[in-house]
Amino acid sequence: MSDMFLEIIELDDGQIALRRADSNDEPIMRISFSNDVREQLDEECIDVAKVMLTAGIHMISDLNVKGAVGPDRADGDNDLEDAEALSDDRPRVIH
Repeated sequence: MSDMFLEIIELDDGQIALRRADSNDEPIMRISFSNDVREQLDEECIDVAKVMLTAGIHMISDLNVKGAVGPDRADGDNDLEDAEALSDDRPRVIH
């Protein structure tokens, strides 16, 4: 398996995005902060976005590993099935 190199960029519209370093394709993930949060965080919003993107990468990696092992997990929890069950037009409430 070849390594995928990623880069974090700021888009023209102010969103922070993650994309393949060797491509100008559509970003893999995007993070958007409201104007109020941008003002509050000032320059730190880039650092917050880095942490959020890193967490997303780790989550995707964990899901890929679990998917390779099999759909049944020892703890009986299956986030992918939960997401499919909520696939109607309502936004998911996560808290």
